[in-house]
Amino acid sequence: MIQAIRRSRVSNHSLLRAVSASIVLALWVFISSCANLAKVSDQTIPKMILPLADADFNGLVGRLQPLMSFQALRSSRVQIRFIDDESSERYRTADAVLALKRPDNIYLKVQIPVTGSKVAEMVSDTEQFKVAIYRDPYKRFLIGTNNADYRRWREQLGRDKQSALTNARPFHFTDAMMIRSLHIGEARFVYTLEEALIEEPDTSKGAKKGARLLRSFYVISEAELSSTEQGSARARRRFWFDRTDPQTRLARQQVFDERGLIATEVHYSKYTKLGAANAEWPSVIFMMRPRDNYSVQLTFSDLEFNPNLPATAFELKNTEGLPETDLDKTTGTRDSKF
Repeated sequence: MIQAIRRSRVSNHSLLRAVSASIVLALWVFISSCANLAKVSDQTIPKMILPLADADFNGLVGRLQPLMSFQALRSSRVQIRFIDDESSERYRTADAVLALKRPDNIYLKVQIPVTGSKVAEMVSDTEQFKVAIYRDPYKRFLIGTNNADYRRWREQLGRDKQSALTNARPFHFTDAMMIRSLHIGEARFVYTLEEALIEEPDTSKGAKKGARLLRSFYVISEAELSSTEQGSARARRRFWFDRTDPQTRLARQQVFDERGLIATEVHYSKYTKLGAANAEWPSVIFMMRPRDNYSVQLTFSDLEFNPNLPATAFELKNTEGLPETDLDKTTGTRDSKF
């Protein structure tokens, strides 16, 4: 009996050791698997671009001041390139002459490099715009009202008669280059500051295929409180500041229409000192008008700040006898001559 009990104890002890060994082996396999799992690298998981600059609301508003404080601009050394979004047509880069004066005056002339032959001229003030197109097949002198909706007229023209030049309006450029002052302190306007993260491909040298990055922005949003609907507000503008830029300069502006849709989106890049300005300015401005089916890129070589611009600098007359279209009179009817 004693011998049987001893054998039983020995057997139980052996079983316990076997179970313990199995547990140890299972733990080792689990830990090894976790270690191998931890070493797996997924290049599609975006990594934050570092370092990031810090700024507060007042500091970011200060970054906008150079773009809001000037009263007039003039440049005779601008490269301009239109892109027709609807037809994916990219026009060759042309030369341009540009003049702006607050609050809403602008003059833009597009011309062929070297020869200086005119492609188009545009002017607008607070109320009205004029566009002269000198090149076939779009030759025309257009007159219209800034805040009017001419989408139906464009639809009636048909895609074959539309282009970036026919859709472009000079006052589109004022939002991009002549940023209007903020309404800080006014009761009907509110401002918020937040962070936004934009995912983008890693195009740096040596980056692995499929690698993704996250770029951080500070975003100031401007909203106007409704005068008729209590508790509601309408988005007006949004300003994006790149936190990967040590100076957190303005990188992007969005302007919204009455329905809260993006009317104008502008990207600012390659800041440098132009003309006699002490502050840096974006030498490349890329503007998109998604609902007007065109984009345009402006590259500045020089700028003259606050020149004396007479009223005649923003006049445009149909001196070449182009066929005229008053859009306020033809809206809703087919213009057979265009």
